[in-house]
Amino acid sequence: MNQEISHANWWHKLFPFLLWFPMLDRETIKVDIVAGIVAGVLILPQAIALATLAGMPPEYGFYTAIFPVIIASLYGSSWHALSGPNTAMCVMMGSALGLYASESTPDYIMYAITLSFMVGVIQIVFGALKLGVVFNYFSHTVMVAIVTGVGIIIIVQQVGNFLGIIIDTSEPIEDTVVQIFYNFPRSNWYAVFVGSVTVISGLIVKRWFKKWPYLIVCVIVGMIVTKGLDIIFGSGTVNLDKLGTMVLSPLPLSAPDFSPENFAEAAEGLYTIAFVLAFLGLMQSCVIARAMAIKSGQNVNMNQEVIGQGLSNIGGSFLSCFPSCGSFNRSASNLETGAITPLAGVISAIALGLLMIFASPIVAEMPITVMAGVLFLVGAGLIKLQDIKKLLQIRGEARIIFLLTLGTTVYGGLDKGVFMAIFLSIVAYLRSTSSPELDLFVGEEAKHYIPNNLKGAATVLQISGNVFFGSVHTLERVLSDLSQTDNRQSHLVIDGEYLHHLDMAGAKILVQEAKKRQKNGYQLALLLRDHNLDDVLQRGGLINILGRENILYGSFGGGYCQNFRRSPT
Repeated sequence: MNQEISHANWWHKLFPFLLWFPMLDRETIKVDIVAGIVAGVLILPQAIALATLAGMPPEYGFYTAIFPVIIASLYGSSWHALSGPNTAMCVMMGSALGLYASESTPDYIMYAITLSFMVGVIQIVFGALKLGVVFNYFSHTVMVAIVTGVGIIIIVQQVGNFLGIIIDTSEPIEDTVVQIFYNFPRSNWYAVFVGSVTVISGLIVKRWFKKWPYLIVCVIVGMIVTKGLDIIFGSGTVNLDKLGTMVLSPLPLSAPDFSPENFAEAAEGLYTIAFVLAFLGLMQSCVIARAMAIKSGQNVNMNQEVIGQGLSNIGGSFLSCFPSCGSFNRSASNLETGAITPLAGVISAIALGLLMIFASPIVAEMPITVMAGVLFLVGAGLIKLQDIKKLLQIRGEARIIFLLTLGTTVYGGLDKGVFMAIFLSIVAYLRSTSSPELDLFVGEEAKHYIPNNLKGAATVLQISGNVFFGSVHTLERVLSDLSQTDNRQSHLVIDGEYLHHLDMAGAKILVQEAKKRQKNGYQLALLLRDHNLDDVLQRGGLINILGRENILYGSFGGGYCQNFRRSPT
């Protein structure tokens, strides 16, 4: 029987989609097909917009919205999270690769495909080392800051396309704003009109017709208005740039290029941006998977999710895809439309592929200003004013972290914003672990914790968390304050049932306190859940100082110390 279970687990690790295949009955398949078709239609305008944002030809947005989705759906852990082109990653990729090649050129495309492979390899390494749990420690605060910063960057970078003028968006954001100011009088007002109609129609649909796909509706409205202006004033007068004809392939094979003559020039920059993109992609993918799991009640394996994202980027590099990750919009709509299993993600990719074949002539006529309007809506959708308001009202750490991450993202670039988010998350985590929870119990509250061998008055100090060199000052301060209250004229019981870690520095503090109590004729007793800390107790001298009779192990159950047992002699 054990061999059968082990064999099944091995197959599930190799082919994780076997875990949800048994769920595919007739009703589930029907629901997933409907949800998948809706998701495929919804991604159409966004795939084009994000490809433009990434500096890639529109067809590559379609490829990235098809192939990585299938791979991540089959090899990821989440049943509802969908992958594909991601706004933040597209912004970062466009900014980074623009330093080495012009947008949409063969060299640029080659760098993007190679970058996808590099990102995937880094993510696979993360998964193989079982580091997926790391992404649980990134707070909601830094994610709101990064996403807000991306929204601001998108809007600023698309102002030039919206106005029908050429703006160099590779410059720092403050220089881009200056360019917009000086070039504003040269705006194409037909483009401004069409872009404004696109944005307004999208906002109206989003506000009053919530069940309609507002991005698709606003694109249709923008294209109809453009056609009307061309008929009335003439296309030469209106002079709106269009996306142009796409060269589509049913199987767009490609390969990463690490040859010295092509890769060497941009190698240093690509290595850096690959790590940042890999980390940013996993941060968002894991946050999305976790959010979907909370709503659906599913248990998500973060390491498997990381591996699924890595495989999707490696596989995508051989199918003309640029780096991808989990998508907020697609995942949320996928869950809202009733998807049950990852089959919906596979269906969405197939539906988009079929739609791409039949709609490409129409897409080629889409004005650039309409695309800018769509990206305005996408960028504005990332700026959650309620979340920002809550964070700004908080006094202390959360507000500072938000402002620092947001400022670094907007003014320093998304890559620096991610590094700032990593640094601040680590600092915040260390701050939380360096402050164990300490509670004092006296009188009736304390009597359930006092061992039977201690006679007389006793104070109970409950410690939860970690006591190590970085947190001993907190414990030392509490013990010092306590000594002023009881003058060490009572027994002290340390309830360490939820003490997870104790190092030599922490043990030293307890030894000093025990000696001071004993000098006055009283004892220090230690209650622990198990024997995990025995080595530290022995090396730190606590067993010798306290005596084995004053170190007890067990669990409270009803909260009484009788459930504890003494250490074996």
